[in-house]
Amino acid sequence: MPESKLHEAEFTKRERKGLKKVYRQELVKRSALLKIAAAWVITVPASAIMAALLFYAIRGMMLP
Repeated sequence: MPESKLHEAEFTKRERKGLKKVYRQELVKRSALLKIAAAWVITVPASAIMAALLFYAIRGMMLP
């Protein structure tokens, strides 16, 4: 028997379909997590910059 055939797992069509569905759900979860992380990476520094600009604008108005 060829070596490649020894390592292949034999699943029924129903089992393959079930595994494919589970794998697709896991990919969706992973992509959602990446979107959330990207949103944090963008919004947290942006809000810090806006807060600093507001702080220095108010501070500049208060100086004589």
